[in-house]
Amino acid sequence: MYHVLVVEDELLIRDALVEMVHQLDGFKVTGEAASCEEGWRLMQELWPTVVITDIQLPDQDGLELIHRIRNQRLPVVTIIISGHDRFSYAQNAIRLHVSEYLLKPISEVELHSALSRSVGRLETCIEPNQILRDIQRFIDRLHEFEPIGLFEQTDRILHAILGGRSLDQGSQTSYLRIFMGKLTEYIKIIHPEFQDASLPEDLNEQRVRHVFHDLLHEWTLRYPQFAGNNMRLVIKRACEYMGAHMQDELTLKQMADYSNLSPSYFGVLFKQYTGKSFVNYLNYIRIEKAMELLRTSDKKVYEIAEDVGFATLPYFNRVFKHVALVTPNEYRKGLGL
Repeated sequence: MYHVLVVEDELLIRDALVEMVHQLDGFKVTGEAASCEEGWRLMQELWPTVVITDIQLPDQDGLELIHRIRNQRLPVVTIIISGHDRFSYAQNAIRLHVSEYLLKPISEVELHSALSRSVGRLETCIEPNQILRDIQRFIDRLHEFEPIGLFEQTDRILHAILGGRSLDQGSQTSYLRIFMGKLTEYIKIIHPEFQDASLPEDLNEQRVRHVFHDLLHEWTLRYPQFAGNNMRLVIKRACEYMGAHMQDELTLKQMADYSNLSPSYFGVLFKQYTGKSFVNYLNYIRIEKAMELLRTSDKKVYEIAEDVGFATLPYFNRVFKHVALVTPNEYRKGLGL
């Protein structure tokens, strides 16, 4: 199954693109974003193998997102959608090795054909993409490991990066920096004065392990002291606020400001303490409330969608089915209501 990230600021178009992707076997949308920065953040959390992005976004254009993907040598097939048939855009897209350049309005046949033509390139992404997913899975569970497990899992990932044949040296350096950056970010949460480490220039596996082992020693030394402080209460307070204001348009930055934390710091802490990303947690509590309203009221489904903060009914239906495994109507019928 190839995972897809859709980056499009117009909600109706984004909904349509997501539905089109879901109609094609072998592809699944795992993330949606409305801006370049949000797309880049999700890119580094979900590690999709396909990115479908509009060129014109509210903050920066989609080419900037693709430029970042190429700079970090990420194993991603990129598809651009645009409302403008501009030669300069096409030139830049070619330079960035974009797989497809599609003009709006896009039909399901066009998008399916573009994705199908990309399968050959996607096959080469599978192994390196798995390494990135393994890094993310390890980081997300960092606080669960005993020290021995931490070192064993780290060595396994480092060997996958340095010991295989799927990555050239440039990609090896990039993946090691991604791994080191994520690990350092967690350490800085519990020790803000921590100084960044650096990789050995020759990427000798033994020397690289030594650098990462030093990072792990820092984590295992300081995390027990950190785990007992008031950060859990900060996230608990944020969750309570989200529960009381779920009908509003909540963003990670808004909640970080509410908690007096940086967005990056808040996002890491939030996932650590809730087990879910900010977006997944917000969707989960919204759907939990929607299920309650479906059981206890006679409101229409679209009214319930509005009550719990969803801007469109298609998006509500899609998220509901992802969480509850059935549609809202199926859920209500299953209760005999």
